Order: sequence, then structure tokens, then C-alpha cells
Amino acid sequence: MTGRSPFSVSALKTFDTDFDTASEDLALQSRGAFLKAFPIRRLAGMTIDQYVIGLQSPTFCSYVEAKTRYWAAIQGSPAFKFGLYYGKTKSDPDKRYHPTRKFGRNAEEAFAAVKAALLELVHEGAKSKPEFAAIDANPLSQMFKAKILSLYFPDRFLAVCSTEHLELLAGETDLPDNLHRSEIQNRLLDVKADNPITRAWSNTKFMRFLYDTYVPKKSKKPGADKKPRKKTHRKVNFEDIQAQRGAIGKKAESFALQWEKDRLNGAGLAHLIDHIDDRTDRPSYGYDFLSHTSVKKPRYIEVKSISKRRGQHQFFLSDNERTVSCSPEHRNAYYFYLVAFNEGEPVGLRPRLAASLYATADIAPASYTVLFDLEDMLKDE
Repeated sequence: MTGRSPFSVSALKTFDTDFDTASEDLALQSRGAFLKAFPIRRLAGMTIDQYVIGLQSPTFCSYVEAKTRYWAAIQGSPAFKFGLYYGKTKSDPDKRYHPTRKFGRNAEEAFAAVKAALLELVHEGAKSKPEFAAIDANPLSQMFKAKILSLYFPDRFLAVCSTEHLELLAGETDLPDNLHRSEIQNRLLDVKADNPITRAWSNTKFMRFLYDTYVPKKSKKPGADKKPRKKTHRKVNFEDIQAQRGAIGKKAESFALQWEKDRLNGAGLAHLIDHIDDRTDRPSYGYDFLSHTSVKKPRYIEVKSISKRRGQHQFFLSDNERTVSCSPEHRNAYYFYLVAFNEGEPVGLRPRLAASLYATADIAPASYTVLFDLEDMLKDE
């Protein structure tokens, strides 16, 4: 596809400047975790309990719906979109398997049909020239199969899942009328490649641009940072500073390292996982891990376990870490990996570019190191 780009240069540059790279990292990490849990080669042997949503352990459906929500949101529609789910209904208080009628009369029959449709979908999606008509005719629900295709084949299917959004974006980007929905997913990537600015973006970033530019927003984006109303003078617990790199710190580092490996896997950079340099025992570097954002772009990662105080989150930062993170060499590639805990165990991580966090944070000194020669001081008396 060639021709005039539908995007204005000013709109692209404004988005590029304001883009929150954390959303991209979260999307890539969630995809990497999904691929590790459910690689294509294992789908044929997947059991009903490994597939169905409603069970406690992470399953195929819970990954596609909730655990990869940063990749693409398909939550909100009924669980019947999976063809089969486990749980209870208003008319049936007992938890059991509930099949979608079009797939079968009972759980076993429905799961066999659903798995057959899933295997056919990924088989078609893996082709260099997919049959878009066959994909659209696949009996799996539209949002479900569109997200599956984008997770397994992101260079072939953009992570836009709903029919409404696909048709809207097709019109806004001047794609031909009457394309198959899966073909729109595919052709939107041609639109991306045709523009010299978006060509260099990741598919996740391009998808965010399309949504921010063309899809009406229903509400304010969750999680937006707010600058504190005024600077406050807080009491400092110096014992907390000394304990920062104790047991909680080690757990945070281990959790963050696995998170980073999943992000690289999701970004198609699995070959760089073995090149992550653990520098946690060399604090003079000013960060914990040296990784990569892309093949040619390093990523400096400082892991921080966060706590909450007076409605805000906090962590402790050394003078060396701040100096390194603000240096010309590091400032555009220095990330805080903020790890949240529950009952002493890490439960979540948010990556933040240090420069972006500093712009909205209230930074106050926590301690100082005082160096002097006591003997010389005594001799003067």
C-alpha cells in the first residue's frame, strides 16, 4: 500500500512527545508472559481446565481476556464469547461448565469444537498470506479471535479487536470499503509502514496512536499521574532506608528480572534475554540491570519496592541513582521498575521512565553521607 498518509505530521509529533512508554512495556510484558504460558506448539494438547475461564489458576481464556489487557482490552463482553466458561448463572447457583449452544450440548462437545476452531485460527494466521474470509468465518467470537491473532502474530494483525473500531479506523485511514475484519487488522499495519514516522514505532505504539486520535474516549485514562498540590515536610524513617535492600528488595529484584524477560519475549527480543547484565551487587553503576529497549537501544533498570503513605506512593532514591538517571548518557533510557507488594510478596510492576516520573513527583532528601577525619579534628583541640 502506498500513497498519501492520512496522519498529520504535527499530530504524530505531538503524540510521540507525549507517549507514555510504560503502557508499551506493560503490553509487551503481558504478551511475553502469555507466550510463555501458552506457546502455539502446546495448544493441541490443551485440556478443558487449562482453557476455560472461571477457574482459579491462570488459564488460556484468563490470559487472553484479563492478564493481557494492556495489549488489547476485550473485557466487558459476556464470558460466552469464549464458547465455554466455568461458573454459575442467575438461574443456576452451582458452579459448572457452561457451553455456548453453537459449539455443543455439553462441556466436552463444546470444548472439542472450540479447540478445533482455535487450532484452525492459528494455522490460518501463521500463513504468509492468510485467507481473511476463512478467519472471519471462524466460529470463535470476533474480539476473542482478533486478540488471539494479534498476540501470536503481531506483525500480521494489529491489536484492534472490535468490529466497530476496525470499521471506524478503516474509514479514518482511507482503506478500501468492504474489507474483511481480519484484513483490516492486517492492512492497518500497511498504513503504519507507509508513514516514515510511524514506520519506526512499535505496533503497540501505533495502535495507541490510532485509539487516541480516532476512537472516542468514554472516560479519563486511569492511572494518570497527578502532581502533588503542594510540597509537604514529611518525617523520615531512616531504618526504612537501611532496610531497602533487605528481603523485600531482593524479592522485588527477582520479580522485576522475570518481568523484564517476559517483556523482551513479548517484544520479539527473546535473543537478548541472556544478555541482561545483573548489576545489583555493583551499586556504583546507579541501577540494577542493564537490558535493552531495542536491539540498539540500552535500558537501565533500577528496581524499587514501593509503599504507600498519606494517599501517595513512595520509594527511596540514592544520590548516585538520581545523578546517573539524570545524566545525558542515561536519562532517555533509565527506568524505575516499581514493584508493589501484598502481604510480603510482589504482586505487580509498573515501569516508569525516570525523567517522566521526576516531572510529576515531589522529591525530598532522605539522608546525607558526612565524611570527615575524626583524628585530625581531635588534634586541633
